[in-house]
Amino acid sequence: MAEETKESSVSTQEKNEIATTTGGLLQFSSEKVEVIRRTVAKGATNDELEMFMHLAQRYQLDPFTKEIWFIKRPKKQKDNKGNWDYKRLENGEIDYEGVDPIIMTSRDGYVKVAQSDPEFEGLNSFEIRKKDNFSFNPMTNQMVHDFGSDRGEITGAWAICKRKGRDPAIAVVDFKEYSSAAGSNPVWKSYPSAMIKKVAEVIVLKRQFNISGLVTEEEMPKQYSLEYEDPNIQRLEPNHQYKSGAIDPPINQKNTDEEWRQASRSIKQLKEQLGFDDGKMHSIALFDLAIDSDPRNWNLVDIKKVEEHLQKELKKKNDMPTQQKVSDDPFINFEHNAEPPPEGPND
Repeated sequence: MAEETKESSVSTQEKNEIATTTGGLLQFSSEKVEVIRRTVAKGATNDELEMFMHLAQRYQLDPFTKEIWFIKRPKKQKDNKGNWDYKRLENGEIDYEGVDPIIMTSRDGYVKVAQSDPEFEGLNSFEIRKKDNFSFNPMTNQMVHDFGSDRGEITGAWAICKRKGRDPAIAVVDFKEYSSAAGSNPVWKSYPSAMIKKVAEVIVLKRQFNISGLVTEEEMPKQYSLEYEDPNIQRLEPNHQYKSGAIDPPINQKNTDEEWRQASRSIKQLKEQLGFDDGKMHSIALFDLAIDSDPRNWNLVDIKKVEEHLQKELKKKNDMPTQQKVSDDPFINFEHNAEPPPEGPND
């Protein structure tokens, strides 16, 4: 079903101009740009989409593999019945008008940018703890960091990035400052030393390689993480007035969940039989079926589409002459015990 937005449709010439921006190896056809508009950059205006594509190509970050992503966080509003929901367009889609966009990557995205530069000479970091012997002179860039087995709680981290022909970029960051900003982010709670080191690494990578226009998820609160349940990629809520026809209503939620799990197990087996890898599955979801590429966001209708598509692919493969059959590495990242996406709106 075609997406409707408040933006007027982009002309063919305008779409091609966005898709053929030169200056990098990573290029996007007009078809892929439109897929990005509908999925990765949902709610983007023409100008915002062009900026997003420019940054993706400038830094050679692939939106389809989640090296770079586009986020708009609309606020929920209370209606006259006291229910909270996002402001909606007439067709039921979330209204993003007036919402500021954030274009994000991760620490790994910054590392990819640095490693693609032949002048990159290395990146080092470590967390600082209360009982460590740590000192740093910002005037001379002299650092001392010694510690034993009894180190105490985390107080910060340092990072050094080296680039040929330049002085090393050095950063020392405070743990409390960034962990407080992260709020209840479970990743920060589970891996505090790894996260504070990533923050320091992001700062030195940004300085040393002049990366601009992007922020990283390690620096941002939980709601700006890619793993957060983003309204950009959610279907309409189960009981929304415009939901009719978007998904079969769950007559019995328990039975629906079990049907989802059965289809999930079937897809796991079909992928192994077909030998499909991650890239192939992303391509099928986005281009062949026009659904989200992340299985965690599939509803029952989506997962049935994937199962049916793979069954047809397997039949075609089995009907081929033996000498034409090709086997690739199995798609191993789709968990057969994955849970169906949660029902109901985000808080």
